[in-house]
Amino acid sequence: MAVSIQEALEIIYKSTIPITKQESITIEDSIGRICANDIYARIPLPRFDHSAMDGYAIKIANAGQSIECQEVLYAGSRMAPTLKEDHVIRIMTGAPIPSGCEAVVPLEDVVVNSNTVTLPNNIKYGSHIRRQGEELEVGAICLRQGEEITPYTIGLLASQGIDAIEVVCRPNVTILSTGDELKPYTQKNIGKYEIYNSNTPMFAAKAKSIGCQTKSLNICSDDLQTLKIHIKASLDCDVIITSGGASVGDKDITKLAFFELGMEMLFEKIDIKPGKPTSLGKIGNTLIIILPGNPLAAMVNFELFAVVMLEKLRGTNRYYHTTIQTVLNDAFRLKSGKYSVILGQYDGNFFHPLLSQAPNQVSTLKDANSLMITTPNIEYIEKNKIIKIIPIRYMMDYKKEEDIFVL
Repeated sequence: MAVSIQEALEIIYKSTIPITKQESITIEDSIGRICANDIYARIPLPRFDHSAMDGYAIKIANAGQSIECQEVLYAGSRMAPTLKEDHVIRIMTGAPIPSGCEAVVPLEDVVVNSNTVTLPNNIKYGSHIRRQGEELEVGAICLRQGEEITPYTIGLLASQGIDAIEVVCRPNVTILSTGDELKPYTQKNIGKYEIYNSNTPMFAAKAKSIGCQTKSLNICSDDLQTLKIHIKASLDCDVIITSGGASVGDKDITKLAFFELGMEMLFEKIDIKPGKPTSLGKIGNTLIIILPGNPLAAMVNFELFAVVMLEKLRGTNRYYHTTIQTVLNDAFRLKSGKYSVILGQYDGNFFHPLLSQAPNQVSTLKDANSLMITTPNIEYIEKNKIIKIIPIRYMMDYKKEEDIFVL
C-alpha cells in the first residue's frame, strides 16, 4: 500500500542516521561542509577598544573648548598613549583607544586651527568607541554543530585565528540506473531504439552540489544477476539511489534484486503524481532509494525525498523542506484524485507552472526552480491565488534589473 508524502518524509527522518565520522580540513577547503562540533570564540571581537571613526579622542570635560592636539594615533599602533588632561589625540578608524579617553568626536564635528581643536558642546560619553568583546565575547558560540560553512563563516573563523576545522565526512552515494535501452552519454553512436542515460549524471551532479561524494556505476542491464553484482559492490556506501525498473513490467526487477540481497522495505510506493513507484529500503547500514526511470518523475521524487535524506545524512540541522508563499501567475487546471507535484518557475513575485511536464520529459527540467504540491481534491486553481511552493533551485538574482530599495 502506498504511503502518503508526509508519511514517506517521516520515515526518512526516522531512518536516516547522520554520519558521525569527522575529518579536519583547512577553513579554505571547508565551504559547504557541515561543522562537526560547536566552536567557541578564542578572541573577543573587537579584540580591543578602538575608534569607529576618524576623529579626536577627548575627555567629556573639554566639550565646547579649544584644546591642544597631543599627537596622532593610527590603526595598527602597537601601543596606545595616555590622553593628558586638556589635550586631544587625533585618532584614525581602528586605532586603539588611549587610556583616559571618554569619547571620540568625528573630524567633521570639530574646527581645527593649527594645533588646536574646537570641540562641540554636546558629546555623549563613549560615543564612536567600539568596546572590546561587544560583538563577540571569549567563550561565545561562533559556529554550532550542524551548521553549513559559508564564505562568511570562514571569515568569522579566520577572525579567531582558526586555520582548520572538524567537519562531518561526506556521505558516499552510489547512483545506479537500469535498463537495456540505456547507453552512457559518452558513447558516440547508439542504436535507433536506444536512449542516452540522463538520470545518472543528473543525480550525481545534484548529490555533489549538496556535499556528497558520488560514484556512478555503469548502466546495469535488465538482468537480475548482473544487477545483484552491481548492488553488492555498492553496499559499502551510505546510500544507493536507483532509477528505472521500479514499476511492475516484465523487466522491472530492481526491487527483486534488492530483496534477494536482504533488503528491508521501509515503504513501497508513494501516493504522488508523478513517481508513485518510488520506494525506500535498507540493507545493513546502506539506505536505498528506488526511483522511477522517467526523468521528470525521478527528478521530482529525488528533490522531495532523496535530498532530505542526503541533507540529514551529511549532518546538517536544516534538512526539512522550506516553503515560499507566492501568487499563481495564471489559472491552472489539473486532474484531481491524487497528490500532484507541479514543477514551475518562481520569479520572485509569481509562480509560473511549466506548460509541459510529462513524466518522461528532460528538456523542461532546466527551467524548473520550484514546485507546488496539490491535494487530491484540487482540480482548478484560479489566477492570483496565494499558494505555497518549495524552492529547489532559486537564485537570488535576475536577468532583469529591478528597483532594489525600500522606499
